[in-house]
Amino acid sequence: MVENAEKMDALFVNLVLLFKNAALQQMGKIMNPITGKIEKSMEQASFSVDMLEMLKGKTRGNLSEDLDRLLDSTLLELRMNYVEETEADAKRTADDKTADGEGDTGEESEKTGKEDTGGEAGAENAAPPPEGDGPPENKG
Repeated sequence: MVENAEKMDALFVNLVLLFKNAALQQMGKIMNPITGKIEKSMEQASFSVDMLEMLKGKTRGNLSEDLDRLLDSTLLELRMNYVEETEADAKRTADDKTADGEGDTGEESEKTGKEDTGGEAGAENAAPPPEGDGPPENKG
């Protein structure tokens, strides 16, 4: 019976690490080993973090202290990285808009019209804090 429990613990650790690596890869933090490129999809990264959060909820009270700590620390690390990448993306978007709009009077409405179809719905609310060094306010 002990052998089976140890095997299950090892499989659980591998599952957590699988989703951790997938999320880091999807955030563009590590290279995709198959393509050899840095690829980024924050939507997919969010899904990977959500899977770990679901796993945390479904296993509540059934994990050893070590496995519970592993899952908690993994989720904390991924949330921090997610916030960092989201803020960096928002800053890049704001910087791009500022660079495109400086000193522009007649052509700005033309540029804006083209960019609006790209899905800027939440861009006005996505401005990063002044320095971005503070802790995230919403940890999920």
